[in-house]
Amino acid sequence: MEQFTSWLIDTYPLSDDANRHTLREGLKLFRQGHVINTYEEGTSLIGKVQDNGQKHVLLDAEIGDLSRCSCGASTLCSHQVATFLTIWSKHHTIASLMDNWKAQSAEDAVPFLTEVPKKKATSYADNSLSSWLEYVEGQHAEFKSSIPTKRTYLTGLTHAFFPKLRLQAPKKAEIRPLFLLHASIFCMEQVIKSYDNTQPYQYIADILHRFVDIVEEEAKGLFHSAIAFQLDSLLKESRQLIREKLLHQEEPFIREMFYIYQFTWNDVFQRRNWMSSELKELEEEDSLQAELAKTHLLFLQKKDEEALKYVKKNGNEYAPYIFHWLQALVSAKAKDRLDNWLSMSLPIVTEYIHSEPTYDRKRQLTKHLLKLLTDYALETKHDRLYKEALRNLMPYSYGEYEWYLFETKSYRKWVELQLWMGFDLNGLESYKLKVIKKADPYALFPLYHVAINKAIEQRNKTAYKEATSLLKALHNLYKKEKLEDVWLQYLLQLKEGTKRLRSFQEELKKGRFSYD
Repeated sequence: MEQFTSWLIDTYPLSDDANRHTLREGLKLFRQGHVINTYEEGTSLIGKVQDNGQKHVLLDAEIGDLSRCSCGASTLCSHQVATFLTIWSKHHTIASLMDNWKAQSAEDAVPFLTEVPKKKATSYADNSLSSWLEYVEGQHAEFKSSIPTKRTYLTGLTHAFFPKLRLQAPKKAEIRPLFLLHASIFCMEQVIKSYDNTQPYQYIADILHRFVDIVEEEAKGLFHSAIAFQLDSLLKESRQLIREKLLHQEEPFIREMFYIYQFTWNDVFQRRNWMSSELKELEEEDSLQAELAKTHLLFLQKKDEEALKYVKKNGNEYAPYIFHWLQALVSAKAKDRLDNWLSMSLPIVTEYIHSEPTYDRKRQLTKHLLKLLTDYALETKHDRLYKEALRNLMPYSYGEYEWYLFETKSYRKWVELQLWMGFDLNGLESYKLKVIKKADPYALFPLYHVAINKAIEQRNKTAYKEATSLLKALHNLYKKEKLEDVWLQYLLQLKEGTKRLRSFQEELKKGRFSYD
């Protein structure tokens, strides 16, 4: 909700007449009760608006630009505003939203750029990186000065400025990807510069990752042309520039800049066999950024023993980056290397997942790690590390662990898991219970015993009837296992322990349980 609100105020300032009109119409629909059936589902805010027929609205709380309405509007419409206001009003006052929106719009009424922009370069030389960057900077200065308010800057950077650069990129297939790669990095820097405490971190991170994806795509496009002689000078300069940008990048966006370093070395620079000289350039550096770079270069050279020294040294700080190295080894089916990396890094990654602040994030990372380990197990035919991770990542690995135990017919451990999680018998999938009842009835005994005790503890007639019904089912399991003597002992103990519960004793008699 906070992220969408920030995007809404950012993208649609009330200093604009059209935005004020959209808000007025949305308020009218909201106040007249035309919004029906609103609800939140994951990161989506969904609703229906009665306005010349029924309009279906879907608001994306993480990426506001993806929001849409069945009325067909390409930008924010009154139906989307009305839906948002309805959901907002469940948690806050409408007045608080209006005050914030108006205050931000007033603050931004002053032109975003007060200084005189540099005279922009109208063209660039195809074979000069400095010429490219000067051109991009000039285009950016012109774009920035044309923005009416700073609240529209980030959206414009993504949807107007960069697409324009794409149209202006060189036509030569060999250098076009490198130009766009640098244009993307330039945009990332501007996004990072614009970050302050008034913006949700995730909103900024989402924008950055759009440009990271472009860099990865363009780096792959350079894979074959990176060995071309005419790119030699451009690539040398690019290599130095990208190294410097990583080394000077500070938190909280080191991760995004390291991805740029990774992708360019994966597909571009290593094609020129520059890794040894790059390591020499980094020799005197000992920051986290530098050690990440060294680790990746050693990884690419398959010098795992040296790379893992950095992993061990940095521990939890390295955890977010380890996933990429593990993914690369899984994709390459490098079993022996993966063994070494997992033995060192699995405890680090597990601890990191448990330290994450939200359940959703823990679950997301758990799912990702277990997918990697599943692929590893299928390739090596060994599932020891997978099972170890399933246990150590509980309760976030419950879904995968439960499935694994059932599929491997470890029914007694499956039951232990349900009891550990505190799940009731009637909440478990009936078809699985039927399978276990047929294959290993004894495994279900603890589930029935716990369910019977819980029913008795409720101290009401309905629960007593449920308990006796469960007793009948449990008795059949005892018979199936030829344990009638054990059953009788259990029943006598139950009778003795509940002798003061007259209603339950009556239900036992009705159920014709023999305990004499």
